[in-house]
Amino acid sequence: MARTDPNISAHLEWIGFVKPRGLVVSAPALVNAGAILNRRDAEGQNLLKQCVERGPAGLEIEPRLPDFRAFAKTVLGWNFSPKGYAGTEQNPIPAGLEVRLPESGAILRPDFAVRERRSRGVPPGGGTATANEGANWQLLVRVLKSGIDFDEVAHGGAGIDASPHSQLERLLRESGVSAGLLFNGVALRLVSAPRGESSGWLDFRVADMVLTAGRPICTALRLLLGELRLLSLPTEKRLAALLAESRRFQIKVSEDLAEQVLHSLYELLRGFQAADDAANGDLLRDHLADSPDEIYRALLTVVLRLVFLL
Repeated sequence: MARTDPNISAHLEWIGFVKPRGLVVSAPALVNAGAILNRRDAEGQNLLKQCVERGPAGLEIEPRLPDFRAFAKTVLGWNFSPKGYAGTEQNPIPAGLEVRLPESGAILRPDFAVRERRSRGVPPGGGTATANEGANWQLLVRVLKSGIDFDEVAHGGAGIDASPHSQLERLLRESGVSAGLLFNGVALRLVSAPRGESSGWLDFRVADMVLTAGRPICTALRLLLGELRLLSLPTEKRLAALLAESRRFQIKVSEDLAEQVLHSLYELLRGFQAADDAANGDLLRDHLADSPDEIYRALLTVVLRLVFLL
């Protein structure tokens, strides 16, 4: 039996712990992009602890980050320069990243955005918005009030009756940016929502990342969202490409599985046919006469249930 690559196993471990909903990143895609998890790397966790808000002595509070910008600078290494980021005084959010909701007139906009530097012809200060503005950006960030539930619907707030998560997904799909980040001080949610495909997301909870056992989660967060990944590495290894490659890998896995299921089904059919021949046709005679399609559907159900169990 072939052994699993230990680098892939390291990613499978933290991905299993955070329990993603839908597809965000795949372990093989991470390894192929050079995102190797160092289990012993304590630097990121130490930097994170420096940013965590501490309550009064003797009073236990849930670990939280009071300031996204300070966290991003310290832990992720973001420098918020106009060449790479929007949402600052020097480089405000461009109009092309704002989405007006026709049903309420409200406007959705990110608090920060990370540029996709492969785009050319776009001035550092943001430039003129175009219909293809989303192609110039790889990550949109929305910063919420401390502790706000990502999935709780807030009625009447700014004329928008939708959860922060739903708002971010709509913003991503209509602006054409494939990835977003929600921040509420307690957790960070990375959302992958390519246009025309189902979305996926995973949560990095601060309370988990400050634990000794949570060090790999903190390291993974920095591998995915650090400035090196977002702006410095070759285009094919950046976040946007990594998320896209994860989806392509998942499609390949699904295609391989479908081929194996079909092969298994044919083997099972041949086995039943051989058994029927050995019984001089008595085994399947009545079924073939009354409902021949039922045999095929029943065998396919058996194979799919076995796949599910495995």
